[in-house]
Amino acid sequence: MDLLIEQKALKIGNILNLIMAIAGVIIFILSNSKAVLIDGLFSFIQFISTIIAVKISKDLSNSSVKQYPLGQYSKETLYVLFRSLFIIILLGASVFSGIDTIITFLRDPSLIPPIHLGSIMINGLLLSILCFGLSLLYKHFNKKIGNCSDVLKAEAMGANLDGIISAGTAIAFVLFEVVPFLKPLVPISDAILLLLLSGFFAIQPMQLLINQINILSYKRLHPKLENELSLSIKNQIPYLNIHDIFISKLGKFTEVYITLGLDGKFSIDELDKLRYQIKNIVNSKIKNARILTIFSNLSKK
Repeated sequence: MDLLIEQKALKIGNILNLIMAIAGVIIFILSNSKAVLIDGLFSFIQFISTIIAVKISKDLSNSSVKQYPLGQYSKETLYVLFRSLFIIILLGASVFSGIDTIITFLRDPSLIPPIHLGSIMINGLLLSILCFGLSLLYKHFNKKIGNCSDVLKAEAMGANLDGIISAGTAIAFVLFEVVPFLKPLVPISDAILLLLLSGFFAIQPMQLLINQINILSYKRLHPKLENELSLSIKNQIPYLNIHDIFISKLGKFTEVYITLGLDGKFSIDELDKLRYQIKNIVNSKIKNARILTIFSNLSKK
C-alpha cells in the first residue's frame, strides 16, 4: 500500500513537472533569460527523475527474492545520489554560463541580448505556485506513509528549490529595473542571478549527495538511535550483552545489525524466542526494518 501511494504521488507530480519544463523553454525563447531556461531544465530533471522514481517504486513492489535476497531498497539511495549529482552538474553549467555572459559584457556590451521582463514575471508567478503546490502534494502523500519515503522527500525538496528559483528570479529582475544603483547592471542581471542562485541552491543537493554516499559506504550515521535501541533491549532483556548495534537506512527500508553475547547454552527454540523478542523491540522503534542478529558465546571468550 505504501508503494502504491508513493507511485500515485509521483505520477500526479510528473504531469506538473512536464508542464513547468515546457513553460520554462517557451518563456526562455520569449525573454532571452538563461536563468529562466535553467529553471525549465530543472523542471525537466524533475520530470525525468520522477519517471525513474516510479520505475524504482514498482521494482520494490515486484522484487524477486531470488535475484535480490535483501530487496532492491538500495536503488532508492542510488536514485537520490545520481539525481543530486545531476542537479549539481546543472548548477555548475549555469555558473559557467553566467561567467561567460559577464566576460562577454565586459568585452562588448552590445553582444548581450535584452531581457523581456513581462514574460519573466508571468513565469515566476505561475511556476512558483505550481512548484510549492507540488511540494505540498509530495509531503501530504509522504505523511500518509509515515514520512518513510526518501524518494518523496527528495522530490519535495526539488519542487521547493524549483519554486524558490522561479519566484526569486522574477523578483530579482524587478529589483534590477527599479533600484537605481542596480540599473547599470541590468544587461548582466541574468548572469548575476545565475551565479547567486546556483551557489546558494547547490548546498542542499551536495548535502544530499554526501549523505547518500555515506549510506552506500555503510558509514555509521545513526548513533543516537542505536544507543536508544541498545538501552531498550537491555531494559527488557537484561541478561543480554550487546556488543554492537549498527543501523543503515536505505530509502524506506532499514537494516539493523545486532551482535549479542550470551552466557550459557541456549537451544534453537530459545534463540528463536529471543530473536522474536528483539524483533518486537526493534519494530516498536523502527518501521520497515530487516534485522540481522548475531549470537556469540561469552563463556568461550
